[in-house]
Amino acid sequence: MRPMGIVLIALYHFISALFLVFLAVSMAIGGSVLGAMFGAGHNTAAGGLGIGLLIGMVGAAFFAFFAIIAVIAGYGIWSMREWGRILSIGLAVISLLFSVPGLLLMGVHFGLFLGGFRLIRIAISIFIVWYLVQPQIRALFQRSLVPRV
Repeated sequence: MRPMGIVLIALYHFISALFLVFLAVSMAIGGSVLGAMFGAGHNTAAGGLGIGLLIGMVGAAFFAFFAIIAVIAGYGIWSMREWGRILSIGLAVISLLFSVPGLLLMGVHFGLFLGGFRLIRIAISIFIVWYLVQPQIRALFQRSLVPRV
């Protein structure tokens, strides 16, 4: 039986992947809208379409890449694999690296909402790192390395 913390971390990764897929689709659609806006001042819509689509597709690829990584991490944690534990710790550290500077700049714009969101994300990331380095949790993942007969 999996500990509740493992289930919650796997669920967090799967929900994050869904959110990232939503962002990827939004970026792809938004890129075409942005391209149409850029092209509105030209005689042809194709003038600005390229830059808008480029921005949208690069953003969509970025979010889709991290969605795939989040699904892989969720699967690795759910199946109690050591690589899943390490990947989850790595994603939590990356999240911390992106969240802390944004938190420091929270007074510049969108202070309360985005600041609160960042605080929650920082707390979740710290919990994931703390939980997955606990000796008893680490031992559960080490057991999955032993071949089963």
